[in-house]
Amino acid sequence: MTEYQIDTDNILARHRQLSGLKSLASSAQKMTDRSFELYGPTNTADFAKWLGRSGNLTAKPQFGQLVQAHQQLITTHGVYGWLQVLLTGAVYQYQRDYNMGGRTADTTYLSRQHVDDVCRLGTHIVLNYGAPTVVNRKLLAHFMSGNYARLVERILPAVGAALGQEVRPEALDEGANPIFRLPQQFLQMAVVHELDMRPMDAHEPVADDGFTYHPDELVQYDVSTLEGAAQQMLYELTMITRALQEDAAPAPWNDPALVRARLEATMGVAWASQCLDPHPEVDSEEHRQMYIEDLVGRVEKIQERGIIATISAEIFQTRQIVEEAANEDPATVMLYERAMRQSVDNAAWVIFNWVPDLQTGGFLAQLLLDYQFDTFFSETEQM
Repeated sequence: MTEYQIDTDNILARHRQLSGLKSLASSAQKMTDRSFELYGPTNTADFAKWLGRSGNLTAKPQFGQLVQAHQQLITTHGVYGWLQVLLTGAVYQYQRDYNMGGRTADTTYLSRQHVDDVCRLGTHIVLNYGAPTVVNRKLLAHFMSGNYARLVERILPAVGAALGQEVRPEALDEGANPIFRLPQQFLQMAVVHELDMRPMDAHEPVADDGFTYHPDELVQYDVSTLEGAAQQMLYELTMITRALQEDAAPAPWNDPALVRARLEATMGVAWASQCLDPHPEVDSEEHRQMYIEDLVGRVEKIQERGIIATISAEIFQTRQIVEEAANEDPATVMLYERAMRQSVDNAAWVIFNWVPDLQTGGFLAQLLLDYQFDTFFSETEQM
């Protein structure tokens, strides 16, 4: 039996439950809650929340059609195939828009955002519905990394082959169906240029287990304890800061691919993208210096508090800011919530890469990604 095991029956049952909520007025909260349980912190779940907040009955049928479209893909291709079709279709559309409009076009940005959203969906599905096997854990790491090229070209096709459920090439374009972009359309997503728009490389360096690339020669400390991991992170942050400030950083820190990989591991994928590849509209020396100052600040916090307490404090502060903005206009609230989502993604990836015990790291990452913040704070206080 393959180690790629996932609770397909549960996922399909949840789709049927969601489709069965007939009256928006009487089930708005149920729809919001069940959508988050099924799709996680994605635009689809935000669409359900938006329907409930606004009481917009006219859009309810479209939401039902979206749920049924997801259900049909799962029935046809299985859960792993569903994720492969969705992500491949999203990447196809992003590449078309990139080729037509270039990096700065709003259509390119929104397509890239959709790719990110599908990666977030994959993370949620594997984390919450996949069996805790070695191969699922590796797949989870690839989804969390957000490297869509590696997932589409190498990882997901290999999963289909292992299961004997390879998706036909002509079926892969089903994921580009405009129905899967309905949440963006109704939410009227703002273009704020926080995403990494560079074309990704399916063959960029990565660890065998899906975690961030980490050659043996970098290891300076015993990372089998949190204290040792903190010392190693301090060393790497110091060297990354030097590499960003100096024209000639010492080997191996003069390798841009290594600097990116370790910056993603220590600060998060989205954070590294904004630091190293900002959108042309926000790129400036001032922008670069701001991120270097953040790196220096992270070093000071880890020296004082350690890795877990530093991340916990940052998440607490971010959540507080979002809660204080809850009464702003809906568009502003959405921007704050997106900032929160990105902070959570960054924190979960750092924890997943650095907590020595893989089971503990996965548990803490899951609490964050499922927005169970109070439980996360309670667990981390005891560490």
